[in-house]
Amino acid sequence: MDTKIVSTFLLTASLLALAVPASAQEARQQVHIEAQPLGDALRALARIKGREILFSPQSVGGRAAPAIDGQFTMAQALDALLEGSGLVALDRNGSILVVGRSDPAIAGAEAAPVIDDTILVTGSRIKGSPVASRVLQVTRDDIVEGGFTDIGAAMRALPQNFAGGQNPGVGSGANAGGQANQNITGGSAVNLRGLGGDATLTLLNGSRMSYGGFSQGVDISSIPIDAIERIDVVPDGASAIYGSDAVAGVVNVVLRSPFDGLTTRARLGKATQGGDFLQDYSLTGGKTWGSGSIIAAYDFRHNSTIQARQRDFAANLGDEPYMLYPRQGVHSGLVRVTQDLGDRVHLSLDGLYDSRRVDREITSYGRLGVTRVKDRSLSVAPGLDAELGGGWTASIRGVHSRDRAVSRAQQFVAGTKTYESIVCYCNSLRSIDAYVEGSLLDLPGGAIKLVAGGGYRTNRFRNTNVATGSGFGGSQHDAYGYGELFVPLVSQVNARPLLRGLSLSLAGRYDRYNGFGGIANPKLGVIYSPVDAVDLKFSWGRSFKAPTLLQQLQARSATLVEAATLIGSDAPAGASALYTEGGAPGLEAERATSLSWTATIRPAADPGLSIDLTYFRVRYNDRVLKPIGNYLNALNPVYADFVIRNPTLQQVQDAVAASDTGLQTYGNVTGDLGQVAYIIDNHFTNVAGQRIQGIDASVSYRTALGSGQVSTSLNASWLQSRQQNNAYSAYFDLAGTIWNPAKYRARASLGWEGVHLKAFGYLNYTGMLEDRRTTQVATLPSTVTADLFIGYRVGEDRGAFSNVELSLSVENLFDTRPPHLKAAAYVEAYDSTNYSPVGRFVAVSVAKSL
Repeated sequence: MDTKIVSTFLLTASLLALAVPASAQEARQQVHIEAQPLGDALRALARIKGREILFSPQSVGGRAAPAIDGQFTMAQALDALLEGSGLVALDRNGSILVVGRSDPAIAGAEAAPVIDDTILVTGSRIKGSPVASRVLQVTRDDIVEGGFTDIGAAMRALPQNFAGGQNPGVGSGANAGGQANQNITGGSAVNLRGLGGDATLTLLNGSRMSYGGFSQGVDISSIPIDAIERIDVVPDGASAIYGSDAVAGVVNVVLRSPFDGLTTRARLGKATQGGDFLQDYSLTGGKTWGSGSIIAAYDFRHNSTIQARQRDFAANLGDEPYMLYPRQGVHSGLVRVTQDLGDRVHLSLDGLYDSRRVDREITSYGRLGVTRVKDRSLSVAPGLDAELGGGWTASIRGVHSRDRAVSRAQQFVAGTKTYESIVCYCNSLRSIDAYVEGSLLDLPGGAIKLVAGGGYRTNRFRNTNVATGSGFGGSQHDAYGYGELFVPLVSQVNARPLLRGLSLSLAGRYDRYNGFGGIANPKLGVIYSPVDAVDLKFSWGRSFKAPTLLQQLQARSATLVEAATLIGSDAPAGASALYTEGGAPGLEAERATSLSWTATIRPAADPGLSIDLTYFRVRYNDRVLKPIGNYLNALNPVYADFVIRNPTLQQVQDAVAASDTGLQTYGNVTGDLGQVAYIIDNHFTNVAGQRIQGIDASVSYRTALGSGQVSTSLNASWLQSRQQNNAYSAYFDLAGTIWNPAKYRARASLGWEGVHLKAFGYLNYTGMLEDRRTTQVATLPSTVTADLFIGYRVGEDRGAFSNVELSLSVENLFDTRPPHLKAAAYVEAYDSTNYSPVGRFVAVSVAKSL
């Protein structure tokens, strides 16, 4: 199966490569850019032309660009914007690099490829180097024009990301897909390929942040949209570069370049079926001076709840309070400060603060559960870079980050409070990282670049009952060292037919964890360019991941539930089932091997066209999971090794004795251990393995139309993921089954952008899902939803209305409903990880820039 897929992929890539001309005269396009800071003008030109323009904040800081309006090639437009700035534009394998005339890169432009050491790259520690994996980029404009409420919503729209895990709207039924499919804090964690938030590394401007809640996910939704430049997503194993939790890939939120000005934004929205009234207000300002800059942003967001009674597809949950979508209010603030100390030393500081309140009310079995969560997080990341001479730099980065989520849970029966607990899910992160970067020696194709460094990181987690002080927790320490080489063997200066470029990247990392020993992880990357317009990339690497503190230390529990509630139960009336779960201190580390093949096509004949095609594969061994997602589905044959049918009384008593919390009951059961028909063992364990593979494809095109630009794009993904619970059992499907990622997902767009008006339409496709909770498999049909965005910008010289932006966005334009799922007791009758209960959502916003 794998060989056929790879062969088909390589054949397709080769045919596409041969079909693309190596060079052609670029056509003129209509370009209208108003006078503004140079950095913003260059970003606008990159968007119009569909080309990548790279520049450092220091090179464009404090410079202004003139207004241009007319038919321009890329070179002509750049000349007009850079006139009088002292900067020049260089072509670097299809990308445009803007640097100063005195930059050392200029002197070597005739003899070596240009690599700007100030450009932040995701997927490599060598600044400015190409990455041998596909990099998805979501810009600030993409988020605004997509009509997204926050960064988390934008990430959930990516076909390569799964909306399960720690995300808003994930309901109680989603536990069947794993314990991580719930959201205590109300935040949003990226979950690439559905491997879990703990397998996706999320960075803020290259620095780590603390985990939130208990599932080791990082909340991305609290970062103010107007404070970011873009989000880089590398859906490929990167553990050798960044550490163990980058098995599925890495997501880096890159902050906005320095600017002078102030932007205010207000947004109001509401679901047309009722509920989810949204208010969002933000303020972002920036100031640059000769030796430094500051950006500061504040955002307040509040949304009301969606009750089950407001959605007919959730009618099975009754009319009592049952929130499908929680009520929450969020205050977040961000600041970035840079300052030069002389010509050689540069300081930076990134800070993020978030305060969130989340309210939930859910009724089940006649009991009303009320949860109030107050979550506060703070991250501070200082950095220092020093130029050592000879093109070498030394850098040191520190991070202090913490998240404290206090959850107050109460239970009421007939209005009387029967239970209350106050629990803190407390996480913290401290790290220090130091490295040097520079050139080792020159080859005919360019200079070999090296990064070498190391550091120390401590993660702490504590699950504490605030009233009693009891609970569990611990710390995880990682001492590490790493190195990475970029070797340009062939570049433009020594190219030949069918060999326009060839480079290698080699990386290695050694980590030593307390309790798990040391492990070395290698990574290899190759980029081959047969013609100027085509890059063929290969990436291979190994990963090592220590179990999370929750997986090791969670208290073991034993709960009696009604056997009749289990799907497929044949137990007699009145029988019960004993459900046991919790941590396992003896867990082993997880190991994975990843590879990917990518073809990237950027034809010079039509610079508005871009094509990417990727095949990826992950072999994940000793994956730590609770093998049964939800006890209601425990009798599914694939979980047979974890269920004892008709146990003896001694087996039942031994299972209860192993519980740290004693025996609990749920539903209408008694404490009679002689009535137990099943023992369900769902403790964290090292399952035998997971096998993941798939294909990503994307096409984008931009060209002039009338007085503006028309653009279209398609991002699609096919995913196959399977799991084996032990070495002698059969593999079973994850992708394509309910509460797991769909096998097929896609997002397409079509839009037009003029001087003042812009309009974009989007289609979102989710493939069929199978409900395999019983032997009779049910199929949920595929769905297509449509989104719409219309925006208008008032031009300059309009007094108080100058630079005002008005917009209307509609998500799920035709109010498409989630496919119906056979209902179980007090479980949503739809897959809340793949579908949202919101329905059609209409929002209006107004923004003004000063």
